[in-house]
Amino acid sequence: MADWEEKRQALATLVARRMGFADPIELAPQDRAAVDREVEALADRGNPADIEPADPEAAQLHRAVAAYRAARQLRADEDNVRLAERGEVFAPEDDA
Repeated sequence: MADWEEKRQALATLVARRMGFADPIELAPQDRAAVDREVEALADRGNPADIEPADPEAAQLHRAVAAYRAARQLRADEDNVRLAERGEVFAPEDDA
């Protein structure tokens, strides 16, 4: 499992527990989809510059979001490097 996948799984476990699921590994497909949406929403709106909350549970979630965001960005950067090495880099103006 890649680093970003491990970080995502750790975040998904925290999110699932916050959503009230006792065992986040054995979720029904619709529950897993809800957890996945919440994980990505947290990662998208999370700001690593925010001050860590004083509440231990909220602080743990904050750290997990920050770790996943960093791993996700690193993965995107690595993907971009691989594309550039293959000559498959496009200018932003080419995006439709």
